[in-house]
Amino acid sequence: MMFNPKTITETVGTALLVFTIQVASSELAPLAIGSILIAGVFAGGPVSGAHYNPAVSLAVTLRGNMSFQEMVPYMIAQLVGAALGGLCGGVVAGRFSTVDMGAEASYLQALLAEVVVTFALCFVVLSVATNPKVDNNHYYGLAIGLVVVSGAIAVGPISGGAFNPAVALGLSISGAFANLRYGFMVAAANLVGAVVAAICFRVVIPEVSGTVDETMPLTT
Repeated sequence: MMFNPKTITETVGTALLVFTIQVASSELAPLAIGSILIAGVFAGGPVSGAHYNPAVSLAVTLRGNMSFQEMVPYMIAQLVGAALGGLCGGVVAGRFSTVDMGAEASYLQALLAEVVVTFALCFVVLSVATNPKVDNNHYYGLAIGLVVVSGAIAVGPISGGAFNPAVALGLSISGAFANLRYGFMVAAANLVGAVVAAICFRVVIPEVSGTVDETMPLTT
């Protein structure tokens, strides 16, 4: 069933994340974005796992914590939420911004930056939220949000700092399909980062890969 507490949570959480991205415009934007993600992860974690990111959903699926049949509604909900958040944020801010690479960056630089930071984000998610060795920890949301803060500061001027296919495509859609081509390229790079993160997690912690721990927040 497409509409259920989990997918609604994913829609709302992703919408709030993209809304913040659209509205935040000062030098403190990375902090605002990371903070809303931290709050959203803690709020939605007990319901849906609080992915808010198709790359995270893919990584969690490849890790073995959800099925591909469960993953698809999550991704649809995230994309819908991203479009809604982008539209609402654009109206509030009076402008529609889209993910774009820096003027002096090449496609190689921008897309590699997206792969690396998305890898870091997904690896941290798997490590702090699906690893039974850290059962019931109280820092998983903070760890996840801080990756986004650091990534936005480090490579935002190079790649646009999406690290999330829903962000890349949602901002493109809400901005009347502005730069949709680059949005798809970033989304693909994000998914590559997720796949590499899942593989790395299986190598680093093989004894828990493919097993579901019902106590962890990202278990669905």
